[in-house]
Amino acid sequence: MTALRTLVVGFGQVASGLSRDPRMAAHFKYASHAAVLDAHPTFDWQGVVDPNTAALDDARATWTVPHAGSDLAAIVDAVRPEIAVLAAPPGNRAEMVEAMPDLKALLVEKPLSRPGDDGADSARLAAICAERGIPVLVNYWRRADRLFRDLAGGGLTARIGQAQAVTGLYGNGIANNGGHLIDFLRMLLGEVSAVQALGPARLAHGAPLPSDRHVAFALTFADGPVATVQPLDFSHYREVGLDIWGEDGRLSILQEGIVTQVFPRTENRGLSGEHEIASDAGTSLETTLSDAFYRMYDNLAGVAEGRAVAWSPLASALVNERIIGLVLRSAAQGGARLSVD
Repeated sequence: MTALRTLVVGFGQVASGLSRDPRMAAHFKYASHAAVLDAHPTFDWQGVVDPNTAALDDARATWTVPHAGSDLAAIVDAVRPEIAVLAAPPGNRAEMVEAMPDLKALLVEKPLSRPGDDGADSARLAAICAERGIPVLVNYWRRADRLFRDLAGGGLTARIGQAQAVTGLYGNGIANNGGHLIDFLRMLLGEVSAVQALGPARLAHGAPLPSDRHVAFALTFADGPVATVQPLDFSHYREVGLDIWGEDGRLSILQEGIVTQVFPRTENRGLSGEHEIASDAGTSLETTLSDAFYRMYDNLAGVAEGRAVAWSPLASALVNERIIGLVLRSAAQGGARLSVD
C-alpha cells in the first residue's frame, strides 16, 4: 500500500515542540504530531506550512521534511496532500481545505473556533468537507487512549458502578483544556442535556488563545449525573483531571491521565452499618497514554482508507463547541440554566 502524502499546517508546540519536553517524554512516547508522523509507516510526511522561520527550520533540520515554507499554495502544489493536519489556530481552516484538491481525510486541532467567534469558520469547514466527502477527525486524543476507551466501553461502571457525583478541573482556558475535559466527560458519561455557569467568565491569563476565558460550570447529563467543573490558574500548578464518585467506588483521573486510581467501597470506619469510599486505599490503573497520539493516527489512516469509523469525528467536536458557547452565554446571563438542543 502506498503511504498517504501528508501536510502539516501550523508547526508550533502540539505539532512539534512538545517532543522536546523531557518530562513529557517520560510518559508520552508520541507527544506531538511530528513524533507520530516521523514513525508511522502509513503516512508519507512531505510538507509543513508555517509563517515562522524558526518553525520551518525545525521542520527541515529536526524532522527532515522535504517541503517547508510559508506559502500554502506552493507547498500544496509540491506535496498534493492526501492527508492534512491543521494545527494552526482557527480562523481560516475552510480556505485551507479549499486549496487542497486531493484530500482523503483531515485531522484538526481544537478548538474549531476562536473564543467568542460565531462559529462561521467551523461551519464552513464542516460544509466544505461534507460536500467533498472528506472525513474530519478532531484531536481529542483521549478518545484514542486504550484505558479511556475501556472505561467508556463499560469499564467505568464495572469498576465503580453508576456515577453519582463528578468533579473536574481545567486551566489555560475553556476553549483549550476546558474543551478537552468536556469531551472526556461526554466520552465517559454520555450526552449533556443542560449547562449552567456557576460564576462569571473571566479572561484566562496566559492561555494559548488570547481571548480565552475561565468559568466554573455544571453539566447535566442525559443519564442523570451532574458534573461540576472548576478552572485553575496554571501559574500556581497544572491539573486537568476528573474525580468520579460511583455507587460502588471512586475513580480519579489526574495529571492528564498519568495517575488513574480506583478507590473501593468498604465498611465505614466511623459508624456501624454504613459504608465509605476508602480514599486512602486506591489501586492504580496502568496508564496507556504513551501511544494514544499514535493510535489517533491509526484511526485517521483507517478512516481515510474507508475501513474504520472515526473515534473523534467533527460532528462530536462541534457538540463540544456548542456546550462551550452555552456555558459562556449562561455566564453572560447571570448563570441561567440552558438546554443543549
